[in-house]
Amino acid sequence: MKYLLDSHVVDWARNADTRLSPKVRELLNDSLPGDLAISDTTLSELARHLVSGKIKVSTPPDIWLESATANFIILPVTPAIALRAARLDWDNRDPCDRHIIATAAEHKLPLLTIDERIHDLVGVRGLKVIW
Repeated sequence: MKYLLDSHVVDWARNADTRLSPKVRELLNDSLPGDLAISDTTLSELARHLVSGKIKVSTPPDIWLESATANFIILPVTPAIALRAARLDWDNRDPCDRHIIATAAEHKLPLLTIDERIHDLVGVRGLKVIW
């Protein structure tokens, strides 16, 4: 594994969204099988956004979610990741963000994200972010 993707990157990559940075688009296009991972929390976040309509799709949500995540390694939240997420000294209480950050840090994977709140954590918690 080389990279962990934040939830919006999965959505934007699946939908060829122009908001993806050129660097992230290149990394995704050049990736080989096994290079890209997501947290299992990302599955829950994407499903929630599909059901709420925040992510607009023309296919049934279950088919979209299965297809959008089929080529990623899905990393489970382990006890170490759960504790790391809970111990984050960060004012953002969103459990999905916290688990995704903890997963990237625990696996020592750069996180592909546009989220500026997460960019602010770079270096302080051993996190590397690419955008």
